[in-house]
Formats: sequence, structure tokens, C-alpha cells
Amino acid sequence: MDTSSGFELRDMPLSLDFMAKRRDEFLASCGLRSEPADYAVGVYDSSDRLVGTASLSGDVIKCVATAPCVRGESLTPAMLTSIMEYASRHGIRNLRVFTKPEYESAFALMAFHKTGEGEGCVMMEQDPGRLRRYCDYLGQLERHGRVGCIVVNANPMTIGHLYLIEKAAAETDTLFVIPVADDIDGGFSYRCRVRILRRATAHLPSVQVVEGSPYAVSRSTFPSYFIKELSDVTAAHISLDLDLFLRHIAPALSVDVRFVGTETKDPLTAAYNEEMHRRLPSAGIELREIPRLATGCDGLPVSASRVRELIDTGRSGEALSLVAEAAIPNVLARAASVALRDELDLTPKPGLVDRANRGAHRDMDYPMMMRSITALEPVFARLAEIAINGEPDAADLQTIGIEGERRMLEATGGVNTHRGALFSIGLAVVAAARIHSLGRCLTISAIRKMISSIACRMPRPEGTHGDGVRKRYGIPGALEAAREGYPEAAHVASMSDPHRMLLSLMSRIEDSNVWHRAGADGAAYVKTVSRQALKVSESEMPGLLRQLDADFMARRISPGGAADMLALAFFLRAVSCR
Repeated sequence: MDTSSGFELRDMPLSLDFMAKRRDEFLASCGLRSEPADYAVGVYDSSDRLVGTASLSGDVIKCVATAPCVRGESLTPAMLTSIMEYASRHGIRNLRVFTKPEYESAFALMAFHKTGEGEGCVMMEQDPGRLRRYCDYLGQLERHGRVGCIVVNANPMTIGHLYLIEKAAAETDTLFVIPVADDIDGGFSYRCRVRILRRATAHLPSVQVVEGSPYAVSRSTFPSYFIKELSDVTAAHISLDLDLFLRHIAPALSVDVRFVGTETKDPLTAAYNEEMHRRLPSAGIELREIPRLATGCDGLPVSASRVRELIDTGRSGEALSLVAEAAIPNVLARAASVALRDELDLTPKPGLVDRANRGAHRDMDYPMMMRSITALEPVFARLAEIAINGEPDAADLQTIGIEGERRMLEATGGVNTHRGALFSIGLAVVAAARIHSLGRCLTISAIRKMISSIACRMPRPEGTHGDGVRKRYGIPGALEAAREGYPEAAHVASMSDPHRMLLSLMSRIEDSNVWHRAGADGAAYVKTVSRQALKVSESEMPGLLRQLDADFMARRISPGGAADMLALAFFLRAVSCR
């Protein structure tokens, strides 16, 4: 923006706390609530006061506001131009905006087109043909007789989702299942959810899982759904989403009936169902509300949010009974991912990467480790799929393991962050999946026996640091530990304090990482100081751990093997029967 006009347009890096706070306070002064964003711009006057801002989240323009004193200055087009230039640089070709009707003309001048409207709101986007093309795709799908529709997030797919779909399929000749297309932070990806839905409904010939879109329960049309709160704008979000469904999606699919589950706990979903009861019949569409499946001694309805909570809190074993069979590999993979993240998050850890520092490593840090864990989750899922489908072949597991290493190295720029964990936790995932497929109880003892059985059929790895240490010092390697069923990880899995779990492992195992870096003397030193640390009181422990961290960093000692076993212990505890 030309500063000669008295205003200056600047980027607002929201990663800076003071900048995010400044934006939030300005939005509040304009009567708007702040929402997370990937990019933001601000307009400043000659006194360096923020007088306008606009943000971009994904492909949605949001939080557009100008101070009342400058609303005749045409600042909005300049902010939108900056947003559009940023989007273009990042490969975003179709921007959307959710705004008030009075701003429709301003966005129309910027070549935005209205695609839907709700109570006091409109949705506009740059590409007027995208919604038409999506409806053309829906219109070409095969259908006959009574046509039903379900919009489902299935994040992940539970037995409750399958129950709803099976009930709906029994009442229709054709049933379209539309998955929510948005990828949600911390959730299962869209593509993952679609694959699970299609596998889980393969036995129902009348069911078609179609491609999702931004036009059905998306962050564009229904942002309240993703933050699960009722607010003064919820009614607008609901009405916009239903406007798009009734005006475009339902006619394209020839929908006669839409199915939903009853909702007694979530007020937002209940409000959405209530509005559908009011609006759908007037459009000639029946709404069928099917009682939700309840299970367990508590009698609570099965829900994906409950499953996610169980996984995130280290109780994946309980979650396994609540998800569709097709989702089991992904739940086990997420349990492995959570175990690795819990190990990484544990702070402080002597010589290891944690939230505070990079430990004794010069080539690793916390963000890199997180990227590595994210890259490995699909690999764990693939390993679980192999085991569920039959007796795992060592060659197949090795092929997937090699692919996992490739994904890890690609995510880390060539740094070996989790090779040992990929082997140990990968074997545990395979063992857990195999035991589940056989209908047996997932106890730690059963998982250990299955790991041992699988490892005894595997060839010895060559050329690794661990292999070199085994040959040089004669200590057991990773394969020996696997063939014994990882007794040390199983031993500490019963302990409650994760720091003491780690210290116990450091005091007991032959850690090839330590031997590689510090030799026999260093390995003996780690065991000695770990045993001493286990004797201190709870109040003394934090300070001692920080001292050990500094000491290990100075000596360049990193007990990575103990870290791998700690993550394995977390996984064993999470998936086992309680």
C-alpha cells in the first residue's frame, strides 16, 4: 500500500505472541472473535496504530476488519490483494470467504462469487465453477430407488458409524456417504478416513462412499463444528451449510432421506439436527434420526471423540473395541505415534532431544523429531494391515521397514531419528495387530510372545550402528532384544513415573547408542549414575535430571536405546488389556 496515503500494509507474523495479541485485541474491538490463521496482514496509520486486518486459514479468508474511523478509506481491497498474492505464491487457486451480506459487493469487486447464504452470512469463492463441477460429479453417480444420504466425519470410524450406515442402508436402495473433507489437526487424515469408510462398507452393495468437498460440513461452511461450541454465529454456520446441501448437493444426488444419529450430549450437533428437522421436510427430504449405538458397562453412546481421547491418553486398548475393524490398523498406528510423542515430550531427559533442548545431538531437534514421527505413522498402519490379513512374512515386513526408513530420512533431511524405534515399535504393532486378528486378548505377555515369534524368523540387520557395536563389543543387538520379547520395556511398563521408567531402562539395558558414542566406560557410567538417580526423592529428581542432561551433553552421550524402549513401554501399556 502506498505509504503516502498515510497507511502502511504489513505482514503480521502470528507466531510472535505480541503480534497475535495485537490482532486479537483489534478484532475484539471490532466485535469479532479471533480464529487461528496461517497468514495475516495489517494496515497501520501514521501513528502506527493497527486500523485493519485480514487473515487466511487454509483457503479461507477470515477475520477481515477495519476500524470505524477508516471505513471510507478502501483498505479492504488492499488487504485482500495481499492475501490473494500470498495464496497464489503457495499454490492456493480458489479462495473462499465467509462474510456478512453487506460486504458481498466489496468481495464481488475482487472477483468473488456467491455460492451459498445463511442467516446474516454469505459464502463466496473465486472459482464459480468448482461447486458446479462437484455437483456434476455427484450427478453422474449411479443410483436407483429410494436414495439416502449421510454426512459423516468418522474421525476415526467407530462401530457407531457402521451401525448408522447399516441401518440407513436397510431403509434405502442407494445410500451415499459423504465424508467431511477437512483435515483436522491431531485427527485422522481425509484420505485415511475415506479408505477406512470404503473398506468398512464393502459388504453393503447399496452404499457408495463419495468424495467429500468444502461444501458439506467444512471449515468454510460450518466452522463451529470444528471447534464444538455454540456461539452467536452458530445459527449462521448451520443455515449456510444446509443452504448448500438443499440448493446443490441434495438435488445432485436426488436425495429422498438424510440420516443422522441422535444427539443428547453435544449441543451443537443437537442444534444442527433440530434445524434439519425444520428445513428438510419443506424441501421434500425426510430426516431420519436413528438412536445412537451405546456399548460398555457405562452405557454411553459410541463416539469418535471418545475414541480419540482414549488414544491420546494412552488407552488405545479400550479404543479398539469401539472402532470399526477397518480402522484397527490406523488406531494401532496412532497409538504408536502417541507413544513416540509422549517419549519425545518427556522433559528433561539426559542427553536426549526433548522440549527443552536437542540433548547431545547436533543434527536433531524437537520439530525434526515430530516430523519423523508423523512420517512413520502410515508405515505403522501398513505393518498392522499386513499382520491383520495373515501371518506376516519377514520379507514383507522388511520391505515396509525400508520404506519407513526412506520416509523418515525424507522428513528429516537424511538424519536417522527413529530407525531403532521403527524396528522395535514396528514389531510391537505387528504383534498387536496379529493377536487382535486372532481374537485373543491383548496382554503384554501375549504381545511379547508374538514379538519373539516374529523376530526369530527375521534376518539379522547388517551395517547399522547397533550391528557394529555388537560385533565390536560382543553385546546383544536389537534382534536379540526382540527375540527375547523386550523384557526391559515390559518390566517398566508397570511403573507410573515416566522419568523413573527411563532411568530404570538406562540402568539396565545395553544401549548400543551409548556404546557407539562412549564405549564401555561410557556405558558403565550411564548405568551407575542412573542407579544413583533412582534413589533420590521426588523433590530432588527434577534438578538432578537437569544436571544429568548437562553432563550427558558435555560428554556427547545419548541413551537413544533407552528412549526407544521407553516409547515401546508406553505403547505396550496403551494397547494392552487392563
